[in-house]
Amino acid sequence: MVTQILRNTSAVLGLSALLAAPAGAVEDTAIRLSKDSLTLALDPEYGGRITELWYRDRDLLAVPQPGENSFGSTFWLSPQTLWDWPPIPEHDTAPYTVSSHSMETATLSSAFGAGARVSKTVILNSGQSATMHYRIDTQKDFPEIAAWEITRVPNRGLAFAPVSTDSVKTVRGRVAYELEDDTLWLPMEAGAPLVEGKVVANGTEGWLAYAVDQLLYLKIYPKVSSRDMATGEGDIELYLSGELPFLELEVQSAARSLKGGEGMDWSVEWLVTELPEDIEIRSGSPALLDFVRTQVEQLSQH
Repeated sequence: MVTQILRNTSAVLGLSALLAAPAGAVEDTAIRLSKDSLTLALDPEYGGRITELWYRDRDLLAVPQPGENSFGSTFWLSPQTLWDWPPIPEHDTAPYTVSSHSMETATLSSAFGAGARVSKTVILNSGQSATMHYRIDTQKDFPEIAAWEITRVPNRGLAFAPVSTDSVKTVRGRVAYELEDDTLWLPMEAGAPLVEGKVVANGTEGWLAYAVDQLLYLKIYPKVSSRDMATGEGDIELYLSGELPFLELEVQSAARSLKGGEGMDWSVEWLVTELPEDIEIRSGSPALLDFVRTQVEQLSQH
């Protein structure tokens, strides 16, 4: 009970610091970056994980009941067959080293795990957008490897992305997604029974969106052709937990081979903005798609 109470206060105090602190002491280890309306928190003591994403007074990563490791935004190697389960601890949960930190940017690096080291640089570009830059450095050969960003949000609202419809497949459990106008839609109702499921797809425009409470959270990443997706994966993946009320918004890079000593770089742009009141958050909304595409175009011009 005490642990759960502490977790529910993590958006303000820093989750890992609370869990690690001795009785009667609270030490916040989070790094906070802030620019105008946007604030992010990273925890170098817990996988360099992004634990908070505030837009004004709203934290989009504030899951109602975060589990032991089911919170925030993390990074894994793809395909999952490189490590099966659980994720490589050096990349996902172990401490990262902070190499630079200012009010608007931070760079953190993991230790080597399973033959690879992960570095993350987070840059706040404006009060609405941030760049997540990832680098994988290797110390062994990888015949196939890709970058993988995993972000947990509450399982309500609407997730959607334009996709190649013949690439969409449910790879675990059941997912009540909809396909309309070459777009994958996943509407979610707060309080609905929890059902585990995962759907993967090949995106066609290089973005994945999540809309809730008239807010839009958008991930924009380099497009991946179907032939370059990691084996058994998609560059867009949506996972619903059957035990806790969260959705994973996942995007991946193209897969490639790396020799030991080589590295690869990959960036994802995050955008958070308000949706106009006249745009209804629903599957199949042309106005919602038009709004997102306008945001993507405007961001690409900066």
